[in-house]
Amino acid sequence: MLPPTAEAPFSTLKINGGTGAPVTIAIIERPAIKGQRYAVTGQVRYEGVEGVGYLEMWSHFPNGGQYFTRTLADVGPMMKLQGSSGWRRFTLPFDATGAPPPTRLVVNVVFPGRGVVYLGPLHLVDDIPGADGASGWSLDRAVGLIGGVAGGLVGCLGALIGVLASRGRAKRFVTIAIVSLAIGGTLAFAAGVVALSRSQPYNVYYPLLLIGFLAAVIPLGLRPSIRRRYEEIELRRMRAHDLG
Repeated sequence: MLPPTAEAPFSTLKINGGTGAPVTIAIIERPAIKGQRYAVTGQVRYEGVEGVGYLEMWSHFPNGGQYFTRTLADVGPMMKLQGSSGWRRFTLPFDATGAPPPTRLVVNVVFPGRGVVYLGPLHLVDDIPGADGASGWSLDRAVGLIGGVAGGLVGCLGALIGVLASRGRAKRFVTIAIVSLAIGGTLAFAAGVVALSRSQPYNVYYPLLLIGFLAAVIPLGLRPSIRRRYEEIELRRMRAHDLG
């Protein structure tokens, strides 16, 4: 057990890998659960985890049934343990609809190769809506929706700029749109860098970095060719006017 620090203002449990066997970090006998949906949540950080590791929770029921939840997702609070990551939130939810409350909860850390995993205090959350992700609204879905809408808007605006520039129309609008995309992309990319430095989840910082980079770099890269296109079309008009 490690004492609190400025980076992690809470006691931290350090787990070294290498055995490949599950490491039990918590056993909760007769948990005080009244609702049908519950979860164990907390903070996790890891360094140099080889292969695919995960956190798991086994729920034991009075009839002898045993069921597990594992963090094997690619993004979000149920993301797998792989490589290295700063502190981030994790959750191990379970939906026990139609079953009696569990008699025991067992929380393990599993990673097949070398690496180090750090865990903050665990919290048992009872009676949460949509704990299994099948219902309700979550931050992950909201961020994903916002990222999808923003990406779609950037793509549509980019297509409109291309069409107008190819026809030599709305030069002022195209210029303003390019500058606006560059400024907005730069701000989004900066926000993504801040989110990454503060160990925000992957699905928070990645859309900001990706959309910000595309919105800032691509329009500026195309600006010289767009300017030449307008100049060529203007020159053609002048020549046609002289011939007329």
